[in-house]
Amino acid sequence: MPTLHFATSVPHAGLRFVEDCPSADGDRPLEGVLALVPGGDLEPALAHRHLVVIQRHDPRLGDPAQLTRTLARLKRAQAAAVAVAQPPDASGVPAALRSAGARFGIPLLSISDEPAHWLVLHRALTQEHHAKLVRTTALQREVLDQIHHLGQPDGTQRIVGWLASALHVHAAVVCPGSVVTAAAPADAQDLLRPVHGEIAKLADGGIRSAALDVGGRQVRLFTIGDLRPAPVLALTAPAFPLEANSVVARVLDLLAAQSAVEKTTRAGARLGRGEAAVRQAVLQLLMTGHTTDAQRTAAGIAPGVLDTEECRVFVLKASSRTDRPAVIQQCQDAVGASALVSACPAFPDEVIVVAPCRSTDHDVLDGLTQVAQDAPRRFLGGSCVHRLGDTNQAYLDASRALTVARRIPSRVHLYITEIQLAHVLDVRAWSWSQTYLAPLLGLAEDRRSHLLAALRLGLDFQPAAAARILGTHRNTVARRLGEAADLLGTDLQDIGHRAVLGLALEIRSRRLHRLQPDTEPVEINQLLDTDEVRRWAEQFLQPLRTDRKPLLDTLAAWARANTHVETAATKLDMNAATVRSHLRDAERLLQRRLLIAAPSDADTEPDIAGAHDVVLALATLCDDIVRI
Repeated sequence: MPTLHFATSVPHAGLRFVEDCPSADGDRPLEGVLALVPGGDLEPALAHRHLVVIQRHDPRLGDPAQLTRTLARLKRAQAAAVAVAQPPDASGVPAALRSAGARFGIPLLSISDEPAHWLVLHRALTQEHHAKLVRTTALQREVLDQIHHLGQPDGTQRIVGWLASALHVHAAVVCPGSVVTAAAPADAQDLLRPVHGEIAKLADGGIRSAALDVGGRQVRLFTIGDLRPAPVLALTAPAFPLEANSVVARVLDLLAAQSAVEKTTRAGARLGRGEAAVRQAVLQLLMTGHTTDAQRTAAGIAPGVLDTEECRVFVLKASSRTDRPAVIQQCQDAVGASALVSACPAFPDEVIVVAPCRSTDHDVLDGLTQVAQDAPRRFLGGSCVHRLGDTNQAYLDASRALTVARRIPSRVHLYITEIQLAHVLDVRAWSWSQTYLAPLLGLAEDRRSHLLAALRLGLDFQPAAAARILGTHRNTVARRLGEAADLLGTDLQDIGHRAVLGLALEIRSRRLHRLQPDTEPVEINQLLDTDEVRRWAEQFLQPLRTDRKPLLDTLAAWARANTHVETAATKLDMNAATVRSHLRDAERLLQRRLLIAAPSDADTEPDIAGAHDVVLALATLCDDIVRI
């Protein structure tokens, strides 16, 4: 089992003994880290053999009486040590804590005040504990053939079943609360029901074994492991063979090891869930522009991975939501420490990878491409290079690329390979975007960043999906979208207004023509009225002309109807199903998603992420498409 000395050697944890602490026993066994909620209740059972972290603003540190009671409870719970969370330049631990620690013989340490570092330490302790347990298991396997059941989900039942068969007894493992977790034969728990009171006494501590006679049968009870309350091995038989004692002693070791393995497995699962939550939190911090906070948080799980100015974002769509855990693991294996891998908070079958722009770019892309091509119905979309602070824009690029990837044989597409409208606008674009967005850009930083983040995602995803990506409530996203629309004087229910707003945000995000001198103010129609833009629009819409169906006319009517299919069908004197069929053909030819997701798949598909480019191209070439 790891010790306090081992814990102080874990990199990045910032754990060290308090100087001149008389009770600094570095050989104390240590199982994990327990952080106390400031002013909250202490659950003594959770503190057993744990490093208990007290945060520096915890009111207990300023109340000697309360502090004494807390350390007394930790002493009874057999806590390994107490650590005060504080910054590196802190002057030391309070004198009252030193006095109480010396009084109760509890080692005192200091630890970094970054919660991510506590997670690093807890993970290291769990891994060290598990590693030592595995080594012990390997030795026991050579002694007892039953050792191969350890670690299996039904390991306890198999060991109990073997014991009952070998000794011709009825056996059961009873956990605190009289919960029978394993029994053999099946009626064993019925025979042991009269001694549940004695089993409860053993579980609570005091004695470790007991022998009883109940109704002419012998009953033997043994506690398993060192924890309290403890599970109890209960055996009953008319008489026990002579070899029972030695066999039971070995089986108790096996059951204790099995219990520890199960506990470690549960702890590992919790740790995995915790690390996944931290990765998702880092992603959401990046999505909302909190770059520094994201870098600090990521340092605890992947040191240095976000120490970069620029990044690319990849979105990998798994075959199904049940395939995603395997895809996450494969992505982590493929990129190693070169990128941040996280489950997508919005879509349950997608994985997001944030890759710093370094010399390993090709390795990351090659590795993710291999993961996508390892199984059918997997698709990969990648963004072009963005500043780390514009991760939300990079994510949108990757999502758009993913839409294209789902419509091409290679199943992999990079957004950088496409020419976008923003790229062909002239030097007036930056000035226009700044003027258009001025009511937003003039807000205080915190409010501005929240509204811009909501807009960037809210224009391309439904509010529920945008909220999950940003880590907030859908009502909050809807409120921020409404607030931004009011400030800008735009109608987000109008596809033309949404397209223009999306273009302004993209110009600002990509910082196109930012270094050009100030130009005269222009309207959007003037900005689009250039030969370069018309050539872009002609090239963009050209695939529609290759189809024998009047796809361009259908799209124009659909845009004039503000993307309402039924209205467009009436104007065209067509069936609504025909209009939808034309739109699907246009999706295939333009490699853009146009149809709004149905209620059944609204949580697994973007909204109309491709419609903005189509509307702007149509507005450039056709009259009276939309009023922008």
